[in-house]
Amino acid sequence: MACCISSLIYSWVLVCLFHRVFGGQELLEEPENEKSIIGGRIQLKCVVKNRSGIVQWTKDGFGLGNDRDLPPYPRYRMVGGRTEVNNDIIEEFSLEITDVQLEDDGKYNCQVTPTDDDPRVLLSQEVTVTVIAPPKPPLIDGGQVKSLVLGVPTNITCRADGGKPAPQMLWYKEGTGRIANNTYTIATTDEVTKVTDVIGIVTLKATSDDHEKRIECQAKNEALRDPLSTSVILNVQYKPIITMSHNITRPMKENDYVRFSCDGDANPREVQWRWLRDGHLIRGQTRSYLDIPQISSDYHQNTIACEATNTIGSSMAEITLDILYEPKFIGVNQYIPVDLDKSVTLTCNATGNPPPQIRWRRSDSQTPLSETTTLTIPGIQRADLGLYICEASALYGAFTTKKLDVYLLLKGPPEIKSKATQFAEPDLDGKVSCLVRSVPYPDQILWVRDNKIIDYAQSGRYSITQTQMADGVENILHISHLTPSDFGQYICTVFNGYGNDTMSITLAETESLHLSYIIGAVCGGVAVLLFIAGACILYHRFKSSDNESYAETDSHTEFKKREKSDSPSDFTKSTLMDEWRQNLNYHCPTEFDDINNINNVYNQPRINTSGYGTLKSDQIINGYENHNGNLFSDYIHRSDESFPVENMNDYNTTNYGTSTFRSGSRTDFMKPDYSGDPYRLPPANLSTTQLATNV
Repeated sequence: MACCISSLIYSWVLVCLFHRVFGGQELLEEPENEKSIIGGRIQLKCVVKNRSGIVQWTKDGFGLGNDRDLPPYPRYRMVGGRTEVNNDIIEEFSLEITDVQLEDDGKYNCQVTPTDDDPRVLLSQEVTVTVIAPPKPPLIDGGQVKSLVLGVPTNITCRADGGKPAPQMLWYKEGTGRIANNTYTIATTDEVTKVTDVIGIVTLKATSDDHEKRIECQAKNEALRDPLSTSVILNVQYKPIITMSHNITRPMKENDYVRFSCDGDANPREVQWRWLRDGHLIRGQTRSYLDIPQISSDYHQNTIACEATNTIGSSMAEITLDILYEPKFIGVNQYIPVDLDKSVTLTCNATGNPPPQIRWRRSDSQTPLSETTTLTIPGIQRADLGLYICEASALYGAFTTKKLDVYLLLKGPPEIKSKATQFAEPDLDGKVSCLVRSVPYPDQILWVRDNKIIDYAQSGRYSITQTQMADGVENILHISHLTPSDFGQYICTVFNGYGNDTMSITLAETESLHLSYIIGAVCGGVAVLLFIAGACILYHRFKSSDNESYAETDSHTEFKKREKSDSPSDFTKSTLMDEWRQNLNYHCPTEFDDINNINNVYNQPRINTSGYGTLKSDQIINGYENHNGNLFSDYIHRSDESFPVENMNDYNTTNYGTSTFRSGSRTDFMKPDYSGDPYRLPPANLSTTQLATNV
């Protein structure tokens, strides 16, 4: 074996020496590595001297053919000419590739086949043809506008497909320049085409300054002279940023018309509104403003908040209210039952802004008894009974001083103050009222009919309702569908811890007017109207002649003026005096000899049939002529008590305005409308009802 190998080597060496001596075929020029952009043109060199074999090109080890036109490959051909130099034949077989495509990428060599004269195979060096391709234009996901949330890190993605080699992805922001941080790429290469799809990602934490700024993505590789780029506009979205205000420029007062408004900015701008008071939703308020036509003191120290919501989130603005409002009494017991020689503490609590100052005094004196919320009276005497006034004054005179009446009532046995005869219509529902003055309240009230205590549970026709007053109760016996047998006497008996009282009350049938009386009344009314009309005609007829007679002399004129001025004055004075006297008798039913001697009356001990000293509230049960018993006959007026003139105006008052800033007014004891029944008590807060049954 070794001998055979040595022979072959020896033969090859001899052949090579022969060709050197005698001029065999030879490669004069070989190809080199080439790189071309897609669509370009390249040429691989191959020059042969003294060729005797066949020339062909191979790609990736596969022969392309020996025909210069290379028919199977329309973009390939072998180019070059033939020359003679010093008796040597020089031929060129360079491979030309036009409209270079990605499939042209590969390894190439030029070779010359052996012949009988020259058994050698000529092979050029293997070269690489590299085809480069630009990527497709980059594209940022999401369209021409990219939405980001303020302060929230967000990825922006840019794609550049089909590049060879893989493109480099670059990011730029308007006003800032290149973004070097928080960027990365994802590359995917096709094994066949050798192209790479690249995704570039940048992470932005948007600020408010980034809104409507342009961000640019660039794709760059060696196939491009200039990078390809695309851009989007940043839309920085954020939840509403709002502030809250109101229309009051001075300190806010109760009953002010207040409009709370919220304003600000948001992206997206479509905003939904809610309003809250101390964290609780105010229903039906969905605008950017909240109107309170008359704000009340209940809003003091409340927090009013508006909440704005868009698709990004919610924001809230709020204001804590400081509302000025006049003093208001809270939880004050105005009627205090007491025992003689016992101590009592009166309490007067009031609220207001600014906080009110409290002062206690007697109704007949301006001297303060206490300037705290409490007034203690040790060892109650008869002279201590009556009316005390609690005054609540705002600091610095910001509001009118408010006054509240508080009564000291002496405990004692009950007294019935009802009308002895009461009326009802047959065939209708009727009632019998037992009006009781009792301090303390009665423990029990019984109704007796035909010497039997009425049993409401079994009667089926009787029931009672009871209304508490300041110094007693009104107990009403209700009778359903009155029959003739229901008219007659009813006995009301009342008990408390100090004694009892009984009264017989007659329920009488209401008399109906006869038809002839009605006709007569109508005719009389017509006659009166005719008489008045005739008097007016006569008055106007003689008026002119009267004027002429008055004008005759100055004395007549003076007489006329005096007559016209003095008469109405006397009439008015008399009318007011009568009205004053009636009001006085209602509140303090004591006989007065002369209205001009009011002060003298109050300075003298007199019998007070009401038994309550200076009590003047309409909720206090007054004495009545039909009941002669004087439950508190030992009561006397204090010598220093003054006549309550202010109550005469309050007596006929039925309504007051609600403005906090109006001057002080007495609304505590307004006289209700009792439909002409002067013996019925005003209602109190507590009412009880018992169902009726048969006796």
